[in-house]
Amino acid sequence: MRGTRTTPMYTFIKEATFAPPILRYDYIVIGGGSCGCPLAATLSHGGEVLVLERGGSPYTNPEQIKINKFVHALVNTSPSSFSQQFISTDGVLNVRARVLGGGSVLNAGFYSRASYRYIRESGWNETLAKSAYEWVENKVAFEPPMMQWQSAVRDGLLEAGVLPYNGFTFDHLYGTKVGGSIFDKEGHRHTAADLLEYADPTRITVYLHATVQKIL
Repeated sequence: MRGTRTTPMYTFIKEATFAPPILRYDYIVIGGGSCGCPLAATLSHGGEVLVLERGGSPYTNPEQIKINKFVHALVNTSPSSFSQQFISTDGVLNVRARVLGGGSVLNAGFYSRASYRYIRESGWNETLAKSAYEWVENKVAFEPPMMQWQSAVRDGLLEAGVLPYNGFTFDHLYGTKVGGSIFDKEGHRHTAADLLEYADPTRITVYLHATVQKIL
């Protein structure tokens, strides 16, 4: 149900230590992040799919991904945490995700579609793009409550002349708008891992804490 937290009971998520020595799949998806999860869910309706994720599962500790734990999840870089510190090639200290669901488990939760212009210039089918966005939004996107600081930012943009005011919308529009959020009204984060609910559970396997040594 939208607006409430229902932790999926995925029988196909397992620890890599329990993987058999020989695996045969039609597709192997390396990384169960914001791209890997929806891709694997879709591919499972046409073949056998294996997902290899180097991190753990956000469902083992759902309290850690609530909105009031946002900063804590970022700064906790212990070996079993969802985040891992790294330094970019230009020397910037940053954090990358180490968990099923990828960056959607750690980010600020803002959700917006790409602009219609970007979709056209990318050569995407506009009808398919719209249905794909709705496919995602049915699981993870919500209208956020307008709290004090969000309202102040909105009002400040309007006062500065960033017009028109488009209200709440998932669409990318010029002006000021209230965008979507992957946090529901109770402050529960909904991640890309939730999109695995679309998968055929009999044709997908997800192994956690799996290390890939080589891509052929």
